[in-house]
Amino acid sequence: MKKFIIFILTISAGLIILPKAILARTFPQPQGHVNDFAQILSQETIDLLEADLTAFEVSSSNELTVAILSSLEGDVIENTAVELFDQWNIGKKNQDNGVLLLIVPDERELRIEVGYGLEPILTDRKTGNIIRTVITPEFKQDDYDAGVIKGVEAIEKVLTEDPQAFDIVSSATTDSKQESFIGVLFFLGITLFIYITAFLSRSKRFWPGGVIGALTGLFFGLSFSILLAIVAAILLALFGLFLDFVFSKNYKFRKSKGLSTSWWKSGGGFSSGRSSGGGFGGFGGGSSGGGGASGSW
Repeated sequence: MKKFIIFILTISAGLIILPKAILARTFPQPQGHVNDFAQILSQETIDLLEADLTAFEVSSSNELTVAILSSLEGDVIENTAVELFDQWNIGKKNQDNGVLLLIVPDERELRIEVGYGLEPILTDRKTGNIIRTVITPEFKQDDYDAGVIKGVEAIEKVLTEDPQAFDIVSSATTDSKQESFIGVLFFLGITLFIYITAFLSRSKRFWPGGVIGALTGLFFGLSFSILLAIVAAILLALFGLFLDFVFSKNYKFRKSKGLSTSWWKSGGGFSSGRSSGGGFGGFGGGSSGGGGASGSW
């Protein structure tokens, strides 16, 4: 039964992601390493961080950026961080050595998003511990200046001074093995969903989506009963046809207009290259694969 529940959760997540993929959010252009669009930091703190992060980039080549937004606009912070990271092209091209500290004070959420190249050093565990032990204690006291400064210092410490720093797990925050396993399955389900939609967007017919949906329903349904397999096959076949139709039409429209066909913007088409950033010239074309951690206070 657990397998079926995980599968349903994955499909539900796909339904949530679908409208976000087609209607991707557009963010303001970065003005520097510190971008406080919610105006919660003092000017003194902004100047201090800007000088520090500029020097950090020069000495290490890593690009560490702070972005503070007023709202998630109905999205989850994980999606928002990935979209912002990609739009701003944080990190050096072919090195993917960028880090984004995203804060949304009105919704009391934050995330450290890590570029591909730094994930082996700045791991999910370390970013999670930095959020829990360094940043959120200050945020709970409404001291955003101290929280951001200490958070930036902690990230820099891991990347340049002590790679083993914050590589601890307290008993209060350790997830059970079962929860971790479900999380991995959920992530793999989302990844599979993305690649399937990328395939469907390029198909010239609408029936492949129905076939994939029907086969998926049969595969999972037969683990329980023939009746459930038939019902699941019918429902997922209809869902697959719908996805194929939407993604194919949207992909062809964007391609004909010369618009971006990246997955997040077209709903299924992977881009042939990264988009170029504008405005602040300090970000060099890096990308993120979703590594990092989120938190709240």
